[in-house]
Amino acid sequence: DDGQNNMYFGRNLDWSEDYGEKIVFAPHDYHYAPAFNAEDKNHPVIGIGIIVEDTPLYFDCMNDAGLAVAGLNFAKYCKYATEAVNFTTNVAAYEFPLWVTRNFTSVDDVQEALKNVTIVGKPINDRFPVATLHWIIADNTRSIVVECTEDGMHVYDDDV
Repeated sequence: DDGQNNMYFGRNLDWSEDYGEKIVFAPHDYHYAPAFNAEDKNHPVIGIGIIVEDTPLYFDCMNDAGLAVAGLNFAKYCKYATEAVNFTTNVAAYEFPLWVTRNFTSVDDVQEALKNVTIVGKPINDRFPVATLHWIIADNTRSIVVECTEDGMHVYDDDV
């Protein structure tokens, strides 16, 4: 806390491959087609990523409420659901940062919603395999880490 209620969010990009990433902005009136049954509540989002099939694939991003998400490499441990699960909100791993920042304004809201979410390892297309990631989600009050492993999704408080 800097005493002025400012939000600081940063990380390093932990790979050396060039995907053509750039600043990507999804305005409030942008509508994406979720892979499954996830909602799109239209918060504007800005971040670093690529656009594939008119969908922003964010490496990290933040919305107008100051909610931020970053995907970090989790290759040896990551295990997403292989298919959608009935009676849950299903979110493709590639759209997870976009889904979080389009739909929520706080870490508390995200953490509550994640109790009924399945992150599915569905690629956006044949050209891009599913990225094996875990995510840090932060606002100006706290942060959490979201990981999908062999025994399911876990949400951890991140006090660093």
